[in-house]
Amino acid sequence: MILQTSHLDLMNTVLTLVEASQPDAGRNCRSLEQVRAGYRSFLQSLKQRQVDIASREISFITEHGATATLRHYFANDSLLDDRQQAEVIGHAQDHRTAQKLARLDCALHEVSLYSRDYLDFLQTIITDIFILPSDKARAGSTSQAIGLIWMNPRPTYTLPDIIEMLVHEFTHHAMFLDEMKYRHYSYERVLDRSTWARSAILNIARPLDKVLHSIVVSTEILLFRNSFLGHPMAPRVHPPTNKLALQLKTSLVQAEQSVRAHPDVLSERGRYVLANAHRIFHSAIGPLLMSRRQPFMPPMRPPAQAVT
Repeated sequence: MILQTSHLDLMNTVLTLVEASQPDAGRNCRSLEQVRAGYRSFLQSLKQRQVDIASREISFITEHGATATLRHYFANDSLLDDRQQAEVIGHAQDHRTAQKLARLDCALHEVSLYSRDYLDFLQTIITDIFILPSDKARAGSTSQAIGLIWMNPRPTYTLPDIIEMLVHEFTHHAMFLDEMKYRHYSYERVLDRSTWARSAILNIARPLDKVLHSIVVSTEILLFRNSFLGHPMAPRVHPPTNKLALQLKTSLVQAEQSVRAHPDVLSERGRYVLANAHRIFHSAIGPLLMSRRQPFMPPMRPPAQAVT
């Protein structure tokens, strides 16, 4: 989400939430270390899950007992759970955990080569990653456990594929925080199927809260490709750039139609987020559709000695 707004916007959101729960901590944040400390204390104050407030780095959770416990946070059987997410993550221990963990570590390092600032924010907002198998999905997030993501990358995924998974989930959590600061939706209204629109990623009709998330996530993926990864011919996690951009265009049109027909379904902030994605699509993403075939364009990597 930070490629759509700014680093400062996300930082202000984090500091506002920290200060609301701990006034002194929020006012005294003068470094990234202090922001991370305050943010973890804020997450702990939500009482969603246990958070290691002493740590400042992402924790990878692989022990089977711990991962089984974390799985329950994703067992969301609410009316808004239109995809039966409770059945997605498997119970069994993942025997490829070490291999997947190594790939995730490589992907995070690669992000640091593209943008140290982006990695710093990702490693601030995401506090824990756990690995469990699934034959239905490869990653997930839930607003019931902010800062925690589930990852299950296939061994055949390329490094850019895994980076896109991380960017995807990070963007969901940036949205969760934005939603905590500003209410985005009327949850009564998003249950009404007449307000639904087509998702930019799954390309099916979904509730408008899920659709807005899909619009923001797909916009971030396309901007990240354009800025850092290049445009792969055969990506495995998200559609190729042309297809994803076309799906995003359809999703934007349908979401905007829904909001015009049901003005109360999104708050002022929700409408701003949607309008911002619309603006970015027409200024930065739409031009990518001028070419029907997107060649793979690897970005120039900064010299290794520049990494600290």
